[in-house]
Amino acid sequence: MNKLFTKIKTMVRIFSTIILIITFIYSCAASEDMSYQRGMQSMEDGRYLTAKSYFDDALVQNPASPELYFQRGNAKLMMEDYHSAIDDYSRSIVLDSSSAKYFINRGLAHISLTNYNDALFDYNEALKTDSNDAQIYFDRAYAYEMLTEYDTALSDYSTAISFDSTKSKYFVNRGNLNSFLGKSGEAISDFTKAILLNPDDKIAYQGRGDEYAMMGEYEDAIHDFSKAIEFELEDMNVYYARAEAKLGMEEFLSAAVDYTIIISMDSSDATAYYNRGICYANLDLKNSACADFVKAGELGLFEAYEILKEYCKAENEKGKKKK
Repeated sequence: MNKLFTKIKTMVRIFSTIILIITFIYSCAASEDMSYQRGMQSMEDGRYLTAKSYFDDALVQNPASPELYFQRGNAKLMMEDYHSAIDDYSRSIVLDSSSAKYFINRGLAHISLTNYNDALFDYNEALKTDSNDAQIYFDRAYAYEMLTEYDTALSDYSTAISFDSTKSKYFVNRGNLNSFLGKSGEAISDFTKAILLNPDDKIAYQGRGDEYAMMGEYEDAIHDFSKAIEFELEDMNVYYARAEAKLGMEEFLSAAVDYTIIISMDSSDATAYYNRGICYANLDLKNSACADFVKAGELGLFEAYEILKEYCKAENEKGKKKK
């Protein structure tokens, strides 16, 4: 193999792409209050500021309702006003500490602020009320993971799955953590189960593709990366991953196509020019290779100039000797 191939620049991947999917807990309580009903309708329509205004009006009429504070907290959470949302959830808890949902959503607000220990407190309180709720274990697992308590996080993900094995996101998160911990077999198993539950799960395909690539199973990796791309055509990271897998199979032309797609999305990506240049060099497309190395250098990837000296200058010298 051409020694230039060994100079390919790989993209740094974050194998633990943690997915915290907020599952909002809305109330099922009925209310005849018009402001409350309009607030709930506004929440469903995604008009969160309007919803907050309606809940404000409802609270004027009923300032001791934990449900109204809870719903206003939800509106604030969706507007990313996390501190204020926590205040409202706390009011709900003061008025009624027996409802798990108040603790759960306050925990989500704490997660959003990276207050993971506070989130753990809330999830533990919620579990005192409902110890069979898979979502609580899933959310708590995420908090443990962010605190680098990985074994405990894995245990909570597994508990969530034991209570509800129909959620692909539970397997995806456990798969990502297994991947991060170097447990490729377990990670592939989790991603595969996630895909069986949700064949449109882009993250599961990408995660499994990463594992296959690390194991040298490049054909399987390319398949999974291609599936992931079908669901999100403009994710450059997946194109990079697929290109690297193709390079593992010495499919230089096909890899060059992926780098060309990346360049079409971001013409200032020096690494894509550099790597495409390596592909062209391995295909003996010298002019194209050297042009890409020049462009990569101009964009700030200065080691490309070393390749220019080593490869392009050498080729020029060969041409001069032939003349």
